[in-house]
Amino acid sequence: MTKRILIDLSHLGSFCGFGNICDNYAPRIARADLGDVRLVLMVPERYVGAFGDGVDYVAREHALRDLHRLNAHIDLWHSTDQLFGFRLPMKGTKYLLTVHDLNFLYEKKHVHKLKYVLRMYFRLRHSDYITTISNYARDDVKAHYRVDSKFKGVIYNGIQDMDMSNMRKPDFIADENEKFFFTIGQIREKKNFHKLVPMMKHFPDHKLYICGDKHFRFSREHLIPLVEKTGEGRVVLTGKITDAEKQWMYAHAQAFLFPSRLEGFGLPVLEAMRFGCRVFSSRMSSLPEVCGPHACYFDSLEPQAMADVVRAEVARWDRDGEEARAARAYSEGFTYEKYTQAYVSLYKRLLAEG
Repeated sequence: MTKRILIDLSHLGSFCGFGNICDNYAPRIARADLGDVRLVLMVPERYVGAFGDGVDYVAREHALRDLHRLNAHIDLWHSTDQLFGFRLPMKGTKYLLTVHDLNFLYEKKHVHKLKYVLRMYFRLRHSDYITTISNYARDDVKAHYRVDSKFKGVIYNGIQDMDMSNMRKPDFIADENEKFFFTIGQIREKKNFHKLVPMMKHFPDHKLYICGDKHFRFSREHLIPLVEKTGEGRVVLTGKITDAEKQWMYAHAQAFLFPSRLEGFGLPVLEAMRFGCRVFSSRMSSLPEVCGPHACYFDSLEPQAMADVVRAEVARWDRDGEEARAARAYSEGFTYEKYTQAYVSLYKRLLAEG
């Protein structure tokens, strides 16, 4: 009898880390060799049918209706992140949950935090199997929840393929020869981008471009006023940029700065390495694990200390040198082909156990 695996790809097309993973995983898992296993992909309605006829589809917006129409038993249900919006209890179905982080433990407070703690507790309790995207995330989950018997391993994220011939200079760059630093991510407090702004007074001949979604409250109430007050016109919040623009920034920045304090993984540091860009990272959360010896670390987030580290390292860094080549080779070890194969192997193992 044909077995079925439902994979929740609800964040497909979203401008966030979850969306990036779904965008890369969906076409690869749809093509993967799973033998006589039939895949069911839960996707936003606009993506129904996007990955061919070899898989079945459930529209996220009409999940219950489409599952009834499918009228087939689901043997394994994979929620690809802990913020899933829908998971239907079904008799005989096993549930796999991938946890990316427990950032709410460090960002939320009081009753709001308790809500997230309890939500995670119930999602873990009602999952049969658990994976994480880093050893850091695994250790955090194990430290706060009793899940050892459910844990099925760490599967690192991949990095999307990058066509370096498709780079495009963003319109906000007036002079392609200007000296600048670059960072990217959702403009939230945990990213610590505000720590970079006062550092820039020590680099009067450089600009800093902070790229990413800036609709968050922290951006409006804290970062934008800080930039206007102390950025000296050389710190620019660009908003979202395209992949082609992002690649141009990696290829031309003097350094990629990532002082984040909370990352379940941290894709941008590995992307920057692909382009020979010198990476500067905090030593917090998963970043030392993901960067390994191929980043320069901030031991202090005080402006002068950060500036001293950046100035000394930029002066000696050679994009085509041995260290840059080693960092590039290291980053190329994180692929979505490996990520997909790891889950294919896990799916087969779990179905066999069931």
